[in-house]
Parts: sequence; C-alpha cells; structure tokens
Amino acid sequence: MKTVWIRHGQSEYNAKNLATGWHDPNLTQLGIEQALNTASILGKKYTVIDSIHTSDLRRAAHTANLVLENTPWFVDIQYDSRLRERDYGDWSGKDKDENRKSVGDEQFLAIRRGWDIAPPNGESLKDTCRRVADYLDSIPQADLPIIFVCHGNTIRAASIIFKQNTTESVVNWEIETGGFVEWDY
Repeated sequence: MKTVWIRHGQSEYNAKNLATGWHDPNLTQLGIEQALNTASILGKKYTVIDSIHTSDLRRAAHTANLVLENTPWFVDIQYDSRLRERDYGDWSGKDKDENRKSVGDEQFLAIRRGWDIAPPNGESLKDTCRRVADYLDSIPQADLPIIFVCHGNTIRAASIIFKQNTTESVVNWEIETGGFVEWDY
C-alpha cells in the first residue's frame, strides 16, 4: 500500500521557535503557501487516492483541507487524535532555546530527537510511535494511495514503523514544514 506523509505547513509556533506539542496554533501565511505548494505537486502526481487521514490539531487539519481543496481528489477527511504531534508536556509553548538551556545540549537532544526519553509530563517518540502504529492497524489495506497529514514527530515515528529509520538513526532525521515523504506499507 502506498502512503504519503505530509507535514503541516508552518505554524505560528514554528515561526516563533516554540515547542508546540498538543498546543493548537494556526498556520502562518507561509504555512498556507507550503500547503498549497504540496497540493500542487501531489495533485499532479496522484489523480485519485483512497483516503486522507489527519491529526485533529488545527495546523494539520487546515493543511489537509487546503490540500484536498486544491487537488482533484474526492474523499472525506478522517480526523484522529492518534495522529497528533508528540506531547511535549511542560515544554509545550516554551521557547526551544530556553528548554535547551534548562537541561543542557546533550539532554535536550536526547529528549527532543531521541527515542525513549520524554520531556517532563510529556511523551517520548516511542510513545508517539505506539499511537501511530495503533492508528495504522485500524486502516484497511488499499490499492490507491493513502494520504496522512500530521506533524514532524508523527512522521518521525512512522519512519520507524516503515523501517526508513531505526531508533538510533531517527535522531538525525527531520521533515520540513510543508514537506512530504512517500512510503510503501
């Protein structure tokens, strides 16, 4: 089964260098433009798809709607909290550089990009991966591409499920806002 994973366009928090997590900021104008650019590329590549699945958070849902409105696809969007960004707990809404200063560079990297260490009152990437895997298991196999519109850490978790990364290599892997990857499942 072909899957396409789209990271939402730039959000207000992305623009301010804030840890977002489950906070729910809007897209910026750049984020809207990124979503429209992704729609243009994917709408030409795929004339039909099976379905679109998105996080219930505003930045991903808005991106999914922009993509759908600007492609030839005629499907309903499926919203689910299991596709949410990783919960950054106490770090949510705080400046990433301040979070780094509070714990030091090495620990910050281990928490922010590592596999099994969570920020205070948040979840690890491993936890996020369990949610994403649970959602994938609930989706029927399809002959047409399935589109997922979600978040950087959701896609990082999926990269492990799809064996594009290991729990060790995922620390160095990132997808830009408005970017997408395609994987067979």
